[in-house]
Amino acid sequence: MGINWVMRWMESKHVNKHVTQKVLLEEIEFVREIMVYTALKEGLVSDNTVKMSQVLDMMLNELEEIQ
Repeated sequence: MGINWVMRWMESKHVNKHVTQKVLLEEIEFVREIMVYTALKEGLVSDNTVKMSQVLDMMLNELEEIQ
């Protein structure tokens, strides 16, 4: 699941603009957990960890917009 799910999520954001705050918070927590796992497994500066961090930043920005 992991990174592939996150990449699909990013692509779907162009289609699904109406996400509830609750759903977004759940997705943010899920991505955060994947990012931490990836960082522990691959290192803090691995490409996958950085990608996850960037996705998490985008999700947090989106959360800020809908609050």
